[in-house]
Amino acid sequence: MTAPMVLGIVGCQVLEDEMAYIVANDQEVRNVLIIDGTEQKTLASKIQGLAPNKSVECFDETWDIKSFQLPSPSELTVIIWLKPIELHQSPPLLREEVMKAINSMETYAQSVLIFYGDCGGAFRNPNKLSQETRVPITILKDKDGSPIDDCYGTELGGRDEYRQFLIDQREPAYILNTMWAANWRHFMEEIQMLRDANDLEEAKEVFKYMDYKTAIGLNTGLGNQVEFERQLEDFARIFELKKENHRCTLHIVDNSYHDAKALLPGPS
Repeated sequence: MTAPMVLGIVGCQVLEDEMAYIVANDQEVRNVLIIDGTEQKTLASKIQGLAPNKSVECFDETWDIKSFQLPSPSELTVIIWLKPIELHQSPPLLREEVMKAINSMETYAQSVLIFYGDCGGAFRNPNKLSQETRVPITILKDKDGSPIDDCYGTELGGRDEYRQFLIDQREPAYILNTMWAANWRHFMEEIQMLRDANDLEEAKEVFKYMDYKTAIGLNTGLGNQVEFERQLEDFARIFELKKENHRCTLHIVDNSYHDAKALLPGPS
């Protein structure tokens, strides 16, 4: 009997919109199982909104994945384990938590995509990661196969593009993608830039110390564009910054997902 095809994804909520995009737009995916470790828990509704024909189930991290019922062998299932941004405070802890998630899902998944870049050295050596699992591992990677620096490098298109983007900034800039623009208060609190999400004076002092002049929105074309623009404007106004938009790309996400999917047994 043919085994069900299951692709695992373990990723950061900062790239939630990119995960929703790739899964929703893959016509071969019929079932999506989400284990959501974030407070917002918005990924499931985004996928369902983009692809109403898919079966989407969502659980928090207390759910026992061993109760997962294998789907039909003729259908492709994606299991997404979404991790909160706060783990970035400690790259070793981030790596540990991601590997725990992979080890939990490897009974079902035949290929796993780590939806992170290098992230402070947490995932610098993908080959070593693969040695710790029973399934092949793919990471968000540049054209030369090396891990992307971080979520911003993913959206900018690679290491070289990221470096050039930074070189081109004539003055200090604060960068926001769609998830940062929508959740910046919560994110700043999670990474301990704010002690209280409703008290912005502390953050304003940090911004003044860093001499930020511009808020740059990384626009991948995902999500509600009108809302994204409004969120950028609000952020720039609150911190007294100029606002800019930078058009980004999805080819790192597309290519890495394709590579992970190609490692599944059977057609992809």
